[in-house]
Amino acid sequence: MRKTLLLIIFLSCFCANAEELEVIHRAKSWLTLIDNGQYQQSWQQADSLFKLKMPQSHWSKALKQVRVPLGKVILRKNLSLMNYDSLPGTPDGEYVIIQFQSQFMNKEQAIETISLSKSSGQWQPIGYFIN
Repeated sequence: MRKTLLLIIFLSCFCANAEELEVIHRAKSWLTLIDNGQYQQSWQQADSLFKLKMPQSHWSKALKQVRVPLGKVILRKNLSLMNYDSLPGTPDGEYVIIQFQSQFMNKEQAIETISLSKSSGQWQPIGYFIN
């Protein structure tokens, strides 16, 4: 009984960590597109909710205004990951908000925040903010 309980606890921790690793990998892959100036591809890989609220032309223009002046990414570290069942302006579902502490060539300290949804069955970005 005791071994079974420990195994269940271990497996639940492993699954949670595997899910976190998956969503962090997805977020970083998406950020790499943005880092490389592939704004159209980043928009295409975003969730349909994101695409409805942000036309591709607006997305590209906003990123050119915000990201280009920052310069190349020097460092990006995981800061936090929070799970949510709902976010303002979205239907109930599975959501994650990830924050990265980032350093750019022209900005020493920045916080990048990415919201992701699993409404399509896979984690896809629905929001990106940088402070």
